[in-house]
Amino acid sequence: MKRSLLFFVAIVMMSTISHAAQSSSDDTIKRTFKVRSGGTLLIDIDRGSIEVRTIAGNEVHVELERRIRDVEEDDIKTFLNRHEVVIRQDGNNIIVDSKFDDEYVSSWSRGRRHKDDRFELAVIVLVPQIFNLDILSGAGNVEIEDLNGSIMGRIGMGNIEIGDIIGSIDIGTGAGFIEINSVDGSVEVISGAGNIEIADVGGRVIARTRAGDIKVTITKQPRGDSQLSSGYGAVTVYMEEGIAVDVEARTSLGSAESAFGHKIIGKWMSKSFEGRVNGGGPALVLYSGVGTVSLKRN
Repeated sequence: MKRSLLFFVAIVMMSTISHAAQSSSDDTIKRTFKVRSGGTLLIDIDRGSIEVRTIAGNEVHVELERRIRDVEEDDIKTFLNRHEVVIRQDGNNIIVDSKFDDEYVSSWSRGRRHKDDRFELAVIVLVPQIFNLDILSGAGNVEIEDLNGSIMGRIGMGNIEIGDIIGSIDIGTGAGFIEINSVDGSVEVISGAGNIEIADVGGRVIARTRAGDIKVTITKQPRGDSQLSSGYGAVTVYMEEGIAVDVEARTSLGSAESAFGHKIIGKWMSKSFEGRVNGGGPALVLYSGVGTVSLKRN
């Protein structure tokens, strides 16, 4: 009995020592650059969250936060040295690059999550209101707000939230939802798997998802053809009165409905409708492989 108790105490002590050997550390890198309106922020990271907001003036403020958890204290410096960071200015453009060196790819390949979750990265950037974005990320959520400029981006895996934009948007994620609110310009988005919601858009819309619902609210007359397509999910458009389009809606397996008096046709579960709204205009094409296609009044 006494030997068992001593053995138990020894195990607890060893566990405590092992736990104590693990440490956490926060590291922040900050840079500020003088720029002119109309430049471009280029971000290329293997993973991590990205947040872009605007400020008054002609400066770009970059803050890169690195958090390390459950790493032996003696290894933290080595761990950070494996993570390469470049923050620099090229003319009127700001470039932010971050990735692990090739030696670390075995535990974290670009854009794919493995068991090693000891490292977290957050990139926070403040830019002038008139600025452009070009983003490439392996994995991580993206938030962009209050910008006058074009937005381009491809995310391997992560959610995307964008709001209050004047300019074009061309962005996609391999897996994750996309939510865009208040855009005066054209929108092109794609998700490998995830819902897409676009509210208060004043331009043409191209939206595609292999699996997920698509919901779009059109508040201004489109300046080009729009196409919304889901392999598996509902496709719904809410449209303001007075907007003129030529609508074509079809589902291979599901139902169809229109609040603008279109006749629903089809056999069995394949339904469709088409026709002009307010005399016709740019094309509005809705398609769902499996799901409902709907045109509603906003």
